[in-house]
Amino acid sequence: MKQVLTSEDLNFLEEKLRESSPAPWSIREDESADTAWVVPSTDGNPIALFDYGSRERNRADACFFVSARNYMDVMIEEIKSLRKRVLELIQSNNIEVQKRMDVQTELAELKKVLRKENESD
Repeated sequence: MKQVLTSEDLNFLEEKLRESSPAPWSIREDESADTAWVVPSTDGNPIALFDYGSRERNRADACFFVSARNYMDVMIEEIKSLRKRVLELIQSNNIEVQKRMDVQTELAELKKVLRKENESD
């Protein structure tokens, strides 16, 4: 299993999200059976059936499925926003590091000048 989502992965997920039925999705349960249906808000017709396990397992899996769809756009935007912020912080840090290096170089040059002046006295 992948440990890191690449930009291509995020683009792929966004594409699949656009192609899917719009959120919110919900769960419809059949009280006379152990099934759980996933229902998009667009027309109310079920698009997925969970019926392979116990009522609790089917409901838990359907809940996860629905939650993943309902929050996927939020998660993708959050990832993009956090990545952008990390890049901004890295760039800011790089600027600060460069400034410190410039100050150290300038200090070294000043020390050389002072040494030469002290030697000539």
